[in-house]
Amino acid sequence: MYRIRMHSRGGQGGKTAAKMLADAFFNEGKQVQAFSVYGAERRGAPVVSFVRVDDKPILERGYINDPECIVVMDDSLLKSVDELGLYKGLDPKEFLIINTRQKMKPPKKGVKLITVDATAIARETMGREVFNTAMLGAFAAATGRVSLASLEKAIHDNLYRKYPDWIPKNIAAIKKTYEAVKGLK
Repeated sequence: MYRIRMHSRGGQGGKTAAKMLADAFFNEGKQVQAFSVYGAERRGAPVVSFVRVDDKPILERGYINDPECIVVMDDSLLKSVDELGLYKGLDPKEFLIINTRQKMKPPKKGVKLITVDATAIARETMGREVFNTAMLGAFAAATGRVSLASLEKAIHDNLYRKYPDWIPKNIAAIKKTYEAVKGLK
């Protein structure tokens, strides 16, 4: 089983990104789970989203404490690393993908740290700082676990009813972030 934990703030689309990522894996014939945890706080409060992926039915439930990949969508969360448990369960050879402009070092030896300025890419491709889908492109490029085609279909399927005009912009964002991360490897 492959486990992903995503950290964001309310209103940044972390919950939606987790659903889209699960849908992309489902498009590839995988079994998936996606859910988020957040309190009654207002917009801007920390949100944790979880995605599980496997070839067989997923019977595991609950929080993901030992993920193979952690995605941090907002680098302001790094100010509260211990309090929020951002790096909890992160082991060597696992991925840590952070949306940031900062130069960083891995928090633990052997961790595969990927940093990308998904906010700037979203601003450029969408005209807004809606970086949740851009971070999915970073995930795909870093891990190689899901294809761009599956992400594009998931974006289309999630947006076509309510926000059809956003589909090409979101796809442009995932492609640009994908290429940016591929260029780092």
